[in-house]
Amino acid sequence: MNISDINKKTGSPSIISDHHINLNHNFRWNEVKISDSESSYNKRLISEMIHIRRQKQGLNRQNDIESLSESYLPIIQSLSPS
Repeated sequence: MNISDINKKTGSPSIISDHHINLNHNFRWNEVKISDSESSYNKRLISEMIHIRRQKQGLNRQNDIESLSESYLPIIQSLSPS
């Protein structure tokens, strides 16, 4: 996603675009931090799902984690929120 995509009026808006439009919230793009780095695609997907699940007030849609096995939940819940 590109920062300029927030202001586009065509196509399906991203969750970030929705948040910006509905709440007039401007993001601090220069303060963005990378949560994790992984070269393996499958491991990267799992890592992303874990980071999304750990968020208390994240913007990610929860359907982003539908393929995360329920057996991971006790472990994820024992971690401090991000």
